[in-house]
Amino acid sequence: MCVMLSRRVTQRGLSLVELMVGITIGLIVAAGASMVAVNQINEHRRLMLEVQVQQDLRTAVDILQQDMRRAGYRGLAQYSVWQPASGVGTPFEVPARAASASPYASTARSDTTGSREFMYSYARSSTNKSDIPSSNDFFGIKWDKGSKVLYLQLGTGNWQPITDPESVKIVDFDINVATKATDLTDFCECPTAGCPAPPQQLVRSVSFTIRGQANHDPNVVRTLRGVERIRADELTGTCP
Repeated sequence: MCVMLSRRVTQRGLSLVELMVGITIGLIVAAGASMVAVNQINEHRRLMLEVQVQQDLRTAVDILQQDMRRAGYRGLAQYSVWQPASGVGTPFEVPARAASASPYASTARSDTTGSREFMYSYARSSTNKSDIPSSNDFFGIKWDKGSKVLYLQLGTGNWQPITDPESVKIVDFDINVATKATDLTDFCECPTAGCPAPPQQLVRSVSFTIRGQANHDPNVVRTLRGVERIRADELTGTCP
């Protein structure tokens, strides 16, 4: 009589198919997590570049505005108004002095293939009794189109960079002056025929646009716009 004995086979561990499926799922999860991490790193990097560009542009704008506010300052304001004679009939007689135009009032904008400039002047102090601008009284703003850098002029020929091309490149800079004339004829005693050259007060505002691009990522671009009032108004014409 033959007795057949059956053995029960017990599986231990994973089969090859199960192992491959598990590895595949793990790789998918790891790839998804890696993509999320890479995206977060890129977004953080982009955000830091945007903040840096914004800060650099804001610093440049603050420097430009602070300097442009001084444009046209004469130092000797008494030369801008008529001064009557004093001490008439005495050895100390001082004749009347007519008002004169400020030599610091004019501004100029120029545009060439290599640069765009806005020039102005102001008296550094009121100690210049000659009322003639010196070489240190000329200032300006220049955008070098080649190096993509903004410069500030501190005296004739003394150009100082106010942006760092290693951080931000200035890809566009535009500046314009808007002038509003106010008639001052009512302050004159004009003859019947009227004043030949009635005086006018020219109120001037400077509007500018600066567009900067991150040096390490050309896709990061920021634009700042501003308006600054030139506090020293220009006067034209005279009373008869």
